[in-house]
Amino acid sequence: MLYKNEDMTILRDNFKLIQKTNGFRFSVDAVILSDFFNPHKNGKVLDIGTGNGIIPILLYAKNKSRNIVGIDIQKENSSLAIRNIELNKLENYIEIVNCDIKEYPLGNSFDYIVSNPPYMKVDGKKQNDLSSKAIARHEIKLNLYDLVKNTKRLLKPTGSFSLVHRSYRFIEISKLLEESGFSIKRVRFVYFSKDKNSNLVLIEAWKGKKCQLEIEPPLFLEESGY
Repeated sequence: MLYKNEDMTILRDNFKLIQKTNGFRFSVDAVILSDFFNPHKNGKVLDIGTGNGIIPILLYAKNKSRNIVGIDIQKENSSLAIRNIELNKLENYIEIVNCDIKEYPLGNSFDYIVSNPPYMKVDGKKQNDLSSKAIARHEIKLNLYDLVKNTKRLLKPTGSFSLVHRSYRFIEISKLLEESGFSIKRVRFVYFSKDKNSNLVLIEAWKGKKCQLEIEPPLFLEESGY
């Protein structure tokens, strides 16, 4: 059932997603991250900042991942994600938790963590803006340091972390991951077109093992059908 100010998007394999017409809506970032991310279908996955549940649903559609937890600090997001999981009859495979990731207790529990986090650092103008869109886009409730710190805490001794972020923060992210004991395995820069600079970057890093870095071919969104 759709309520006022909601609409429905049809995803791959006829999975469906309810979204708020005036709230934060998923973008190509979530889609390319779910395509980049390659968990084993029986591995335990955590999606930090799940929003309306788009990434868990896409992961199930992609490879039938059967043990996914999506966590979001915003009650409105979590409630909508639960509705989307129920709409697609995925309750046996995906659990949604309304919680601050910094307070989530299950340390050393996940084989994989994935996140499409807030990209923008907080400035003075945004500090008093606590709207759903602002929290999703700006580091109001979760900054990069706390994301990496809690990812390390929640991953098993050997586990992977995949994220999408702004390309201009790549050096900062790489340094923080290395300082936190991660080894970057895969990097793919994303371009909207060949005549534009890279705007996004996809990163896979591992806790508990050393990796040889692979720089994958660039992803051009215009040519790839996204």
